[in-house]
Amino acid sequence: MNRHRGSSALGPSGCLVSRVSTRWRSEAKILHLRGASEQATVLEQCASELDQESRLFSLEELTLEDAVGESGYSYSALEKMVRSGRISNAGLPNQPRIRRGDLPKKPCSRQEPPAHEPDLAELVLAGKR
Repeated sequence: MNRHRGSSALGPSGCLVSRVSTRWRSEAKILHLRGASEQATVLEQCASELDQESRLFSLEELTLEDAVGESGYSYSALEKMVRSGRISNAGLPNQPRIRRGDLPKKPCSRQEPPAHEPDLAELVLAGKR
């Protein structure tokens, strides 16, 4: 049951790549209109290369061990998903692999605040003591 999800296959990363390449193509159109065709062509090539690398990254086949680190799911959970057909096996029957673009992402239970920002929840709770 292989589900190709386009640019969002990698979640926020895939969306970011799509936004950047779309922006570069828009900027290239403006450059063409203003007579900077060489620069526009370079920007279009960069956008195409970014899209290509994103596709290759999404199609990369990961071992279950590698998939654990990227997905947040345990080895056994991923193994069950492959065995049940929920995730396509890109490898062999006894050597399963998962394409990065097919990899489910487990939501993080708690995200750490960026280093420059305080943990607001912690500050609020500290004030209630």
